[in-house]
Amino acid sequence: MTSRRVVASVALEEARMGAGFTARSLRGRSLALDPFLSIDEFHMSLPTFPPHPHAGFSAVTYMLEDSAGAFVNRDSLGDTSRIGPGDLHWTQAARGMMHEEIPERPGVDCHGLQMFVNLRRADKQAPPRAFHLDRQQVPVFEAPGARVRVLAGALGGLAAPLEGLLTDAFLFDVQLSPSARLVLDVDPTHNVFALALSGDGTADPEGAPIAASPSSSCRAVGFAREGNTLSLASGPHGLHLIVGGGAPLGEPVVFGGPFVMTSPEDISDAFARFARGEMGRLAPSA
Repeated sequence: MTSRRVVASVALEEARMGAGFTARSLRGRSLALDPFLSIDEFHMSLPTFPPHPHAGFSAVTYMLEDSAGAFVNRDSLGDTSRIGPGDLHWTQAARGMMHEEIPERPGVDCHGLQMFVNLRRADKQAPPRAFHLDRQQVPVFEAPGARVRVLAGALGGLAAPLEGLLTDAFLFDVQLSPSARLVLDVDPTHNVFALALSGDGTADPEGAPIAASPSSSCRAVGFAREGNTLSLASGPHGLHLIVGGGAPLGEPVVFGGPFVMTSPEDISDAFARFARGEMGRLAPSA
């Protein structure tokens, strides 16, 4: 087995919207994230985003286990789901749908991750779907000093029960005890990234640092494509990180508001379909 080396380390970009939302963001231009487009670690305590459309990708919400609050997710397919601490909600928008996520109790902090995962061009016109995992449905892989929640993909014979995803992607919530080590198997064809949530440590055999301090220049790291394992180690305060990635799509990425396509023409078509009501309707929560 060959362990992957860290080839890029970045800080996160801070964003604030209104009185009830802050985020630290990782974008694909910073690291080789494909098929992931972006990852936001957010704190949200007040309704911030009214009902809005998505098309051409999946919007994934993972509420971290330390979150005090929960989201209520509503969409134009008729789904209403509570996204509580430890839960995952995967909105595979594909040809288009509307959704809204708001705090269940205004004023209570919701701490989680919002991730955009791309779809290949051939799947961008597929019917939209929503997938949900309650925290007790998430498989847990355990090793000495380590606990890994398998949110998408598979690890150590455990597979997340998400059937029907159109993107070959994986997502692990990794917690290491102080001064622990963990070797994770990864597909040698996948792009892989890691994002520190708390603590610090190293992310490869050469000691490349990863640290969750807000000012850290190595809050997130990207790995070389060569190798089929990751070698992670925690410092004296432990390390909590998200490890994700997948098979790169290698297609053009064109953003247009809430849509992600492969050409400007497809973006224009998405706006036209939305205007015609083809992505459904969703009234704001009362």
